[in-house]
Amino acid sequence: MEKRGSYSLLLLFCIYMLTGINAQQPDPRFLVLSIDCGAASPYNDSTLGIEWQTDKNCISTGTSVQMKEGTGLPKQLYSYRSFTSGRSKDCYTLKVNPDTTYLLRVRLFPGSGGSSSVALPVDFSVSVNSNHWFNYSAVTGKDSSEVLQESIFFSFQMEEVYLCLLKGERGAPFINSIELRILPKTSYIFSKSTQEPPKFLVLGDRLNMGAKPTDQPFRFPDDDFDRIWWPALPPKYPPYSRADGSSILSNLTFYKYDPDHAYEITDENWAPTKTLIDAWVGSDLSFNITRERNDTSTIVATFYFMEIRPNVNATELDYDNPEVIFEHIETDDYNVYLLLFDRHDTSVDLLVPTIEENANGLINVNVSFYSGPFTKILLNGFEYYYVYEVDINATYSSDRDILESIQASFDLEDWKGDPCYPVAWDWVTCDSGTRIQTLNLTEMELSGPIPENISSLTKLTEIYLNNNNLSGTIPQALASLKYLKILALDNNHLTGDIPPQLLNKTGLKFTFGGNPGLRLASPTRSPPGPISSATMKATSSSDVFYRTIRLLFSICVLVPFC
Repeated sequence: MEKRGSYSLLLLFCIYMLTGINAQQPDPRFLVLSIDCGAASPYNDSTLGIEWQTDKNCISTGTSVQMKEGTGLPKQLYSYRSFTSGRSKDCYTLKVNPDTTYLLRVRLFPGSGGSSSVALPVDFSVSVNSNHWFNYSAVTGKDSSEVLQESIFFSFQMEEVYLCLLKGERGAPFINSIELRILPKTSYIFSKSTQEPPKFLVLGDRLNMGAKPTDQPFRFPDDDFDRIWWPALPPKYPPYSRADGSSILSNLTFYKYDPDHAYEITDENWAPTKTLIDAWVGSDLSFNITRERNDTSTIVATFYFMEIRPNVNATELDYDNPEVIFEHIETDDYNVYLLLFDRHDTSVDLLVPTIEENANGLINVNVSFYSGPFTKILLNGFEYYYVYEVDINATYSSDRDILESIQASFDLEDWKGDPCYPVAWDWVTCDSGTRIQTLNLTEMELSGPIPENISSLTKLTEIYLNNNNLSGTIPQALASLKYLKILALDNNHLTGDIPPQLLNKTGLKFTFGGNPGLRLASPTRSPPGPISSATMKATSSSDVFYRTIRLLFSICVLVPFC
């Protein structure tokens, strides 16, 4: 098999030393947010025991749409929120606790072609804060199956997270549901050295390996953290199943990993009982992972092992002195991180992983024994995730604070998310870094005075406030903007003196016609005159220019037909 170089596969072998399974009541405290994005009112899913709420407290843009309900799909897939305004992005605001690990899941289902289904074709992107998350595209009804996207974010350093739908080339973005679940801090963490810079995980697959052909996917209440487990079908190996989940061995043992590696096995981050009570059985367990084409990200994989064969007892499994190792195996083709918990007294050398990837992105994973008391190995569950670096780019904090103030002044508070990342709001442009360069609020039906603190956006090069209903005077402080090249204030209701500092500013194109209440600032020896209309460009010969303009407007004061 041909191998591809220059990639890494992060293989997290969690060999859970479960000596028994204790049934527990489902714990709803981890289900922090369940939003049906198109629902008219909250409701309870009696089958799952999940309380679904509407999205009215999370977003103020878009339109809720209800489709005719069918059968076989969750209720929340028959309603959605559609964003038809053409904005660059529409964002949900989700409340979170800092330094908490979350599972975030969204679902997209455009419907089956009825009058209330999403109009196709449609394509758009979804982001979380500044991170591009995934792309969505549906061209015809053949593309209209449900899309589920799930990720794990280890630590949000804020109290609000922005889930944004970014406009594509065609159609209107939409979303059916958003789910946020708390995970233990120790979940899915790998070596600290791989956590710099911060990472987030995108689910590839999560499988119950011993499922029967008739089994359905399961989630809460069978999994406290509401992870969805899909049956690994068709089964490649004869499944061994223990249906009752009672204890096989007498005592339940937890092992803690070296804290320097930031990983700990507890009763909170095991696979759920329903995954562990059945398994694939074989001497060599092999299966494939298909990597997305052109994706070069690392993969983190978790294998769940639990001995459920009744002929294995505590004497055969030596638990007196559990041993934990952390190996880093590196070749020219891949990196493998092994986290092994002593299964037998010599288990350090028992498990042999083999990883190969061909040129088409097909990764073959094989786990086998080459020594020990047993000829067959069990595999109860399996998950894998793609690993991506968290995009920590954000708009410069001072600029963002000023924009929030401008939003409050002009009733623009329904614009959420980062002003610049991953795409900018429609009415701002940003430089290649994190600074605001342009404010374009033309024809936005703004009213009230021009905020003084616009002058604190020190990297501004262009300001467009024309064709609104602005009133009051022109702030003199705007002249302090070092890089300002264009200031458009035409067609408002501005009054008072035009600051001479703006008229005299070198290289500034300053337009202010259509404001009958504006007048030139008057020197001590001449009365001011009203300006009916004007379009002026300040030049370096500002003194001569200013005196000429003053003379013209003084004549207009004396001669009525001006």
